[in-house]
Amino acid sequence: MPLRLPSRHRRALLAAAVGAAAAAVAVGFALSGDDEPAAPAVHANDVSKRATACLAADSATASGGELFGQVWSAMQTAGARNDRNVQQLVVPAAGAEQAGPYLSGLVAQRCDLIVTVGAPFGQASSTVAQASPAVRLTAVDSTLGSAPANVTLLAGADAAGRVAEQVGGLQPKK
Repeated sequence: MPLRLPSRHRRALLAAAVGAAAAAVAVGFALSGDDEPAAPAVHANDVSKRATACLAADSATASGGELFGQVWSAMQTAGARNDRNVQQLVVPAAGAEQAGPYLSGLVAQRCDLIVTVGAPFGQASSTVAQASPAVRLTAVDSTLGSAPANVTLLAGADAAGRVAEQVGGLQPKK
């Protein structure tokens, strides 16, 4: 015959069991602490050792005109001819404050040349260039009047050809 406890004793026993379990969990967390070292930072690594050119534009610019298509086509052709990696990033960005984090991501991804098309990414290129002086940037049709030394400003019909020259001139990674 099972042992039957009065209702008030069962509730007290249940409360004590729940409290003990909560205390055990708290002690477990306290003992685990932060003794483990932080995980190492992850960096993009191009095992091909080929230089990489990255194209960045907002989605309105990419879909709204032929300049983006001309620059992208020129980059692809120059990349294939010269054994360079090319990639593009097209995201919705209404201004420099929205485009900046994406450009910083391309810097972290170790793009050797970052080409921007349109005002939002072009305007963000100055801030990113100042924070990363070793990175080469080219701002096509950016509406910028001046830029840091590591930003090349391009506009007009010859922009795609000049970008192709830059892609072709990239040096392989060592």
